[in-house]
Amino acid sequence: MWKYKYRSKNYFVKRAKQLEIAEKVKAIHRQLGRLEPSLVLPIVNSDDEHLIVQVWQEGSHSANFTYKKDRIESLKLLFALHDTHKKIAWQKVPGLHTYSQLLKWQMRHLRFKSRRNEFRAFLTKEEIDQILHYSDKSLQLISMENVPEKDITLLHGDVVHHNFLRCSNGELKLIDFDLAHLGEADDEYILWLHRVLPAVDYDLTKIFSELPELKRLDKRKLHRLKYPNELLREWLFAVDLPLDQQLVFLDYLVPFTKRALTYWPKLWYDIDRMMKK
Repeated sequence: MWKYKYRSKNYFVKRAKQLEIAEKVKAIHRQLGRLEPSLVLPIVNSDDEHLIVQVWQEGSHSANFTYKKDRIESLKLLFALHDTHKKIAWQKVPGLHTYSQLLKWQMRHLRFKSRRNEFRAFLTKEEIDQILHYSDKSLQLISMENVPEKDITLLHGDVVHHNFLRCSNGELKLIDFDLAHLGEADDEYILWLHRVLPAVDYDLTKIFSELPELKRLDKRKLHRLKYPNELLREWLFAVDLPLDQQLVFLDYLVPFTKRALTYWPKLWYDIDRMMKK
């Protein structure tokens, strides 16, 4: 995404890698654009079908999950997005499909395991074994879930902090629907929690006390928080970066990993305790 000036106005511009993705994103915006209050920035027409163009928000910035306000408002925004299935037949929108979160995580686990030797330059054998242990055990628990299916709705697909944009008027909007798909809202709440927990020292009790609205999340799915999703994804991303970018990214990723592993035993304990309530 980049900033582009045209006839004295500035725009967000992003070029989709595939035309199908651009068409999907535009279809989502057309549907959401009919709702009030708006959850997204409107899309501006462009002659290039691959381009996704939106009006630039001067002074805008990404959400920061270390701030309580941003945690509260970003979750509220997700609730509003997921509740749109009551008004919009998302399953009829071209380009939107469902996929298995468990299968995706199983494949991620296998990719991490197959490349473990590449991580030895940065992590100890014990740390790599820990990540694989937590991943394997959590996947076993997830595969044994017996939870009734919920309504299928639109999922954003990438609930990282920078896809929640604090606009110039102070409102929070969702951007970048490239990975949007269909699924159960609980799946996205879990992914959002994966992103938020590091910002609060993995204090699950704090998050659930702060956000009582999370009671809509089926507690039988909390095993999914035990899966070290952030660690596996980030390391698989890191080893494929060009060397100069890799070194910069590892300055963040190595301490992030070591810190996460110190909190993981307590996180498991807190999850088990919460599921028994």
